[in-house]
Amino acid sequence: MDFKAELLKAIRSRKFIFLIVALVLMAVLPLLVRSEYIIGSVLTLMLVYAIYASSWNLLAYSGQGSLGHAAFLGIGAFASALFATKLGLPLIVGIFVGGLISAGIGLLIGLACVRLKAWFLAMVTFGFTVIILAIMSQFDSFFGGMIGFPTPTLFPQPQYFPLYYVALAFAAASVVVIFWAMKSKLGLAFKAIRENESEAKMVGINTGLYKLLAFVISTFFAGLAGGLYAQSNLTVQVSIFDPAFSFLPLIMSVIGGLATIEGPIIGAVVIVSINSFLPLTDKYLQILHPLFPGVTQVGPQLREIFLGMFLILVVIFMPKGLTSLFHKAYDYLRKDIGKVKKLEGH
Repeated sequence: MDFKAELLKAIRSRKFIFLIVALVLMAVLPLLVRSEYIIGSVLTLMLVYAIYASSWNLLAYSGQGSLGHAAFLGIGAFASALFATKLGLPLIVGIFVGGLISAGIGLLIGLACVRLKAWFLAMVTFGFTVIILAIMSQFDSFFGGMIGFPTPTLFPQPQYFPLYYVALAFAAASVVVIFWAMKSKLGLAFKAIRENESEAKMVGINTGLYKLLAFVISTFFAGLAGGLYAQSNLTVQVSIFDPAFSFLPLIMSVIGGLATIEGPIIGAVVIVSINSFLPLTDKYLQILHPLFPGVTQVGPQLREIFLGMFLILVVIFMPKGLTSLFHKAYDYLRKDIGKVKKLEGH
């Protein structure tokens, strides 16, 4: 199968249709919602996390795992900001450079660890994040220590709408590239390795090479997301290497649907929505304060409990993630349309 045939097959799939519909919806939303908070702090963050979660999901698609993806997110964020600040590099170029540096470090780690089984590699990446956090927090003059430093911006602040469309363009390009990778011969090799690495070797697949490719591509897009995150956050801090940021793409992918192209996107929308809009209910949650006398603010604790329960329910009752609901709804509608057409034919 040549490249053109692979591309045509991917374009005709319903997942590609989902991506086009999602892109059109995200493009028109700022025209309908004129809120700087929603555009700058919610929708832009959704796009950044969609790239980040999709990068992790591609790694999982190849049968590998990472518990330290925040290292590559943070490297991309710091590299893009530092190259712009210290060398005067254009920020758009700096974002790409941050992705390339993340991919370069990912290549070095991959060469040393790519033959490890999934969760052994995950532990290596987790350890790498801890090392990076310890190193960068000590160099106050260069990296800003624990406080960090403000990042140069693409547009004069506050200019949320242009940055949103830049993030949308990056997200669309990233997801399309990842989508093509998953649907191409490369993706078939990834899937074969995930299903049974020993059998993949027997049919002639160079499993080490393909696992390394998946790791490098994944770390590149994680670094790209880091550069955009620094732009949306206006500052870059070593807290970006916190383990919580490493678990975010895993949680998003599981909630949306592992090894699917739309799963990380749905997961990013759900998690950012929960984190952004549930704080608005804090004043109402304070009526429950008598039940938690030792807690100063009830809201944050209840939000974490809610998110944990939501994740547990999804894993138990929808192991394929929320994307399975969309597939069922699509199949149901298609059957109904088929019945209507059949009746019209009679």
